[in-house]
Amino acid sequence: MKLKTIDIESFEEAFGEKTSEFVRDKILSYDFSYQEVSKDEKEKLVLSIIKKIDSGLSRSGEHRLNEWNKGWAENRDQLEKDLSFESLIPKYFGKLPYVRWKQEFIKPASNNFEYNMVQTLQYWLFEKFFSSVESIYEFGCGTSHNLFRAAQTNPDAEIWGLDWAASSQETISLINKNLNLNFNSHKFDFFNIDEQFKLNKNSGVYTFAALEQVGESHKDFINYLLDQNPEVCLHVEPIAEMIDENNLNDYLSIQYFKGRNYLSSFYDYLLDLESEDKIEILMSKPSFIGSQYINGYSSVAWRPKNV
Repeated sequence: MKLKTIDIESFEEAFGEKTSEFVRDKILSYDFSYQEVSKDEKEKLVLSIIKKIDSGLSRSGEHRLNEWNKGWAENRDQLEKDLSFESLIPKYFGKLPYVRWKQEFIKPASNNFEYNMVQTLQYWLFEKFFSSVESIYEFGCGTSHNLFRAAQTNPDAEIWGLDWAASSQETISLINKNLNLNFNSHKFDFFNIDEQFKLNKNSGVYTFAALEQVGESHKDFINYLLDQNPEVCLHVEPIAEMIDENNLNDYLSIQYFKGRNYLSSFYDYLLDLESEDKIEILMSKPSFIGSQYINGYSSVAWRPKNV
């Protein structure tokens, strides 16, 4: 089957705006070639997803701390061996043969396809929202691979990586020691908010496929951010309220969210806060980028009203 490719214009259509030369150069540097999925292949894939959901999924929550600590430790140990950025890429990228693009399944030519889509999305969002802040904080940073793009987008910003897993802080220490960077780290648990940890003034905050792990337990963190008064908060997460339940592929995503106990009623809570004049929602949109099982990269940006 003939290969197609996702070009700059396609990304700009999905993002709803023109991209900068910086972002366009990034898009051109990646292999976004793919095959379309035939009707028969799609039917088999959809059936396999339904069966996976029906079979029972591992549920997210605070009981999984040891699993995440162990998982990020594998990346830490790999970094210690080869001292390369590639060792920081989470191992769940590139494992499955299909991804989602504009509510359809496609079959990438490259194993790095989904990760490169994530990189493109981050470069666009980080440039859009964090170019003028003085500090950038990622809550739930895991291996810290996203911090590199935050630093590239705003080289003058102080960069912070926060996570509940001790192996995450150990990884940042290794990054600073061996890759000539100066990231800051701190232990932070979404389920047990450290109210004593204060954000710098003129700061930007983001979560990327991290807040998904808390299910309905997101209000304490959002209220913490309100108290900290950052310039802007960005969340790229599986957000059921922001995708189309009347589209089959999106509907399967929502059912998968429920089965995994992913982030729930999150966007509704932000809308409630906006109606109370406590925040301003700056942007909210699905990215039209997804993995085999979910459309999990919807984006919402907001700021406290008292900034």
